[in-house]
Amino acid sequence: MIAYVFWHAPLAAFSSRDYGAALLDFQADLMSAPPSGLASCATFQISEVPWLKGRPGYEDWYFVHSCADLDALNEAAVKPSRWEVHARIATKMEAGHGGLYQHLHGEQQPLSGERAMWLTRPRGIRYEQPLQDIINSSAGFLSCWRRQMVLGPGDEFVVIGTPALALNVPPGWQTRTVERTVLAR
Repeated sequence: MIAYVFWHAPLAAFSSRDYGAALLDFQADLMSAPPSGLASCATFQISEVPWLKGRPGYEDWYFVHSCADLDALNEAAVKPSRWEVHARIATKMEAGHGGLYQHLHGEQQPLSGERAMWLTRPRGIRYEQPLQDIINSSAGFLSCWRRQMVLGPGDEFVVIGTPALALNVPPGWQTRTVERTVLAR
């Protein structure tokens, strides 16, 4: 499973209620006739992250089966019959950045998860065993993902979990905690 993750923040002129409603309209329209390979999607209102200039914003997750499915997702998102619903959110957005993440452990489509802990390992070490140890000793774990090809501004790994998510990381690993609230109708 691959996830296209999109972080974005609205222009100051728009309320979070209006922005969230436009975002949910877009995702509902997309899922009404999902493109080939799109398994599901979810969006979260998030606490501040550096790649949104330290502002709170939104984090969208689009779960696809493989990288080959990304072309269909991109075409479906902006196809002419979806222009209006896409424009209602795009015209309200001030900043946006995307990243590509591969599923490593846990739930393949974490459509919930009120806390995300972003991790960066020390350079020059293998990540597999230390990351497995981090997950095995964690509380509140749901899912773990790794950034692909350094696409996007997010950290190398993300561990998604319940509000009780807590990680014990070895020396040299950096962590960043982001609180998330799933948007739903």
